[in-house]
Amino acid sequence: MNPSIFICYPRALLTSVSLPMEMIAAATSIARIKRLPNRQWSCHVVSALNTAEQTIQFANGLNVLPSFNLDSAPQAHTIFIPPIWGKPDAVVEGSPKLIEWIIQQHELGAQICATGTGVCLLAHAGLLDEKVATTHWYYFNEFEKKYPKVSLQKHHFITQAGQLFCCGSINALVDLTLYFIENYFGKEVSQVIEQHFSHEINRTYDKPWYSTGASRHPDEGIIEVQQWMQSHYSQNFNLKALAEMANMSVRNFSRRFKAAVGKSALAYGMDLKVQMARDLLKTTNLSLQDIADQVGIKDTAYFSRQFKLKNKITPGEYRKMVRGKLFNT
Repeated sequence: MNPSIFICYPRALLTSVSLPMEMIAAATSIARIKRLPNRQWSCHVVSALNTAEQTIQFANGLNVLPSFNLDSAPQAHTIFIPPIWGKPDAVVEGSPKLIEWIIQQHELGAQICATGTGVCLLAHAGLLDEKVATTHWYYFNEFEKKYPKVSLQKHHFITQAGQLFCCGSINALVDLTLYFIENYFGKEVSQVIEQHFSHEINRTYDKPWYSTGASRHPDEGIIEVQQWMQSHYSQNFNLKALAEMANMSVRNFSRRFKAAVGKSALAYGMDLKVQMARDLLKTTNLSLQDIADQVGIKDTAYFSRQFKLKNKITPGEYRKMVRGKLFNT
């Protein structure tokens, strides 16, 4: 079981609750059809008010009747905190019980994901002091003034600090939800969800966020090689050359890279090439041969096989799906 709680309070944005819940429900259904063992993910709507019998009016005026309140809520693996429409002060400063509950859940090891101004609740609780975070761009200046101890990342839509995740927008929350789905159900299920819920396939969801090095992997030598590979994706990656760059033996480099990143250096390099190919298919009229050349793959047939292997659709099918009628191909 992988139970999740969606906190709700007045003036919260309903989409930040309904959309992830629909994605998770769809993923659970697909996992059941595929007969994946022990893969159930339940979602519960929990009121931040004193009683679960009281309806919550969301920002769009719709009323929702939660199943639980903070006292009766089941223990959750993941807690989702929605953004607050307008100035968040009234909700943040008027919810001491919710703040205390969030702190308790964090101490119990729950994974907490806050979106937009909902991040203010984590900051107000002191959980983000000396940690990375992000919020909606409109509130950057006010957030910095109110929470100077937080390391605000203005150029990142998603951040991670241990078990705390922050999303700058609902679109970023969709990306993070896809990551959670892939991590729990596997890549095959997440790709189906992505194709149904997102008109444009964005990227692989191995690491869709910014985080401090210690929260992902602390191997600075490997990080430097990753950064070089990201800016030289068009080159033909050679394991021996990459190992020399890191001043390691091939064997030691291969072991450390896989331990840090979760895949081999050459597999990581191919992911970078395919990611760039997706961008080119979406935004240019270049032929498949030209795109393959630009990402450093000379054999178009091999490029197409690798693309389909990672995306479950051909480059041509991907281009049609994401571009619609924006370009004449």
